[in-house]
Amino acid sequence: MNSQLNTTSVSGDRNALVLGVKTSLKKAEKIVKGRRKTNTSLLVAGMTSSAASTLVAGITAAGGPVIGSGIEGWRLACSAAAVLGFAATICSGISQQLKISDRISEATQCVGKLRALDVGITTGSRSWEEIVLEYQEITKLYPEFIS
Repeated sequence: MNSQLNTTSVSGDRNALVLGVKTSLKKAEKIVKGRRKTNTSLLVAGMTSSAASTLVAGITAAGGPVIGSGIEGWRLACSAAAVLGFAATICSGISQQLKISDRISEATQCVGKLRALDVGITTGSRSWEEIVLEYQEITKLYPEFIS
């Protein structure tokens, strides 16, 4: 009877680990997707703002103020270019401050390791001890992605 309890316990632990790997993989994939979306949004906003700032300044320099005339037209054009340039700088600064590219890379590495582990579990190509050790290592390296 003691061996039955042991087998059930090991089976339960296996099921818990398999579920943990799958749940962590889904969480890490969701984080990668979200960070890529944020990165893309900041990149597009920054590039658009920068391009618009350059366009406003260039058109104004080449032909004078498009909206208004005289000093007021120049003020308006310079203000618009400054605001757009400021927005581009803020987008770039936020991206760098949050280290989004580094975090995407880290999350992608975690996803790769979890996928490999999931494949090892599914195919049975790795021993249970290797799987346990690998998952422990992943939890140490990438704690924010583990459920």
